[in-house]
Amino acid sequence: MAYHLYWLSGVPSVWRVMLALNLKKIRYTETRFDPGSAEMSDPSFLQINPRGQVPVLMTPDGPIRESLAILAYLDRVKPEPPLFGRSATEAGVIWQWIMDYENHLRGAMVTLATIAFTGEQKTRAADLAGAMQIGVREFATILHRLRLMPWLGGNKISAADIVLYPGIQWMRRSLDHLEPSELHDMMQNPALKNWEQKIERLPKFDRTVPPGWSTDAPMNIVGLA
Repeated sequence: MAYHLYWLSGVPSVWRVMLALNLKKIRYTETRFDPGSAEMSDPSFLQINPRGQVPVLMTPDGPIRESLAILAYLDRVKPEPPLFGRSATEAGVIWQWIMDYENHLRGAMVTLATIAFTGEQKTRAADLAGAMQIGVREFATILHRLRLMPWLGGNKISAADIVLYPGIQWMRRSLDHLEPSELHDMMQNPALKNWEQKIERLPKFDRTVPPGWSTDAPMNIVGLA
């Protein structure tokens, strides 16, 4: 098999790569690391990725690390369906949504998840309030977009949807452990749910879902490459 994925369950960035491989219909073998094990710091893995992070995709051209780099690589290897659009305008819009998430929303998600799964709601109340405020602001722009367009990048699924979907599921699980808020209400928006359901109806979607995400097991707050 030409492609081999190293991954850790519960990491949103891994889910991105699995969704992309699935959408591109690219077959691969895999190595799943166990949370808390020393496998990611083993010298043999560090030769593949000196940072000791996942995901890493072994390819005929060598190892590719960082989830966005992997998506870009896969789009060149198998251009159909395109993840980053067919025109300069489409590429700009798609990258805009990806970078909005990476630069403005993901940090707040990490804070929410850390607080939710460590039970620090009272001791980190100010941090929680700040992360909630950012979440509300950023989700307002996402919901506005999904009321106007079927996908974040436009009329077809793109890397923007593949990048944001796992993060939004990560936020849903975090919010389940926090007191009701305006952000909870926004997550019930019909436009958002319709968008999620379209992704979940993709062929073989179930094979991409991280083991344990259907249970109440904590998510990994590591390996966010």
